[in-house]
Amino acid sequence: MKRIVFALTVLLFGFVSCDRTDNYIIPVDYEKYYKNVTSLTEKEGQELGQKIMMDWYNNTMGREIPDIMIKDLDGETLKLKEWLKRETILIFSDSHCGFGKEEVEKEFPDAILNLKDELKDIDFLCLIELAEVSTPEETLEYAKSLQDKYSNLFIIDQDDALRTNLTGSPTEFFIDKKQIVRHVHVGMAMEQGRLENEIRQGISLMKKGGQK
Repeated sequence: MKRIVFALTVLLFGFVSCDRTDNYIIPVDYEKYYKNVTSLTEKEGQELGQKIMMDWYNNTMGREIPDIMIKDLDGETLKLKEWLKRETILIFSDSHCGFGKEEVEKEFPDAILNLKDELKDIDFLCLIELAEVSTPEETLEYAKSLQDKYSNLFIIDQDDALRTNLTGSPTEFFIDKKQIVRHVHVGMAMEQGRLENEIRQGISLMKKGGQK
């Protein structure tokens, strides 16, 4: 429920760059929003979703990626920040949520190919979440199924994903050379041309932010 409310709410808003820097991403405290909530009307659900979205936005945009650990497909533990040496588009997904999988598995890789000249100096990083509802084996199997789509594939623990505000599947962070999030796209499968324009916008904001 939390993911669906969050993702649908984010799709209502166009994200732009934010000039705040020198702060790590602050995890959103979802529990405070859902404490003592048993049921919601449609209007109440929309209002709650908007509050969560604004909290997430303010805690993420213009902020630095925290120092967290990831694992490669051989199980070796690595630092995420070691893979953010230049402008990077970080793609996040999981193995169990069908929402937006088509974008991760097909539409985003197709966009990468179509925009290869514009993306030649940009790295790509795909993180697959090991969630409570998935087994390590299922997560690894799904990650391996994407190896022909993404050259840099890693697994991120659910707690670390939450620390980084990677809570919607799929999510793309556009991260500048200073490891600061300059643009984000959270969404489901969309028309290919719109997705490519979204990537172009992210590239522009990422490059602009890195020059400050």
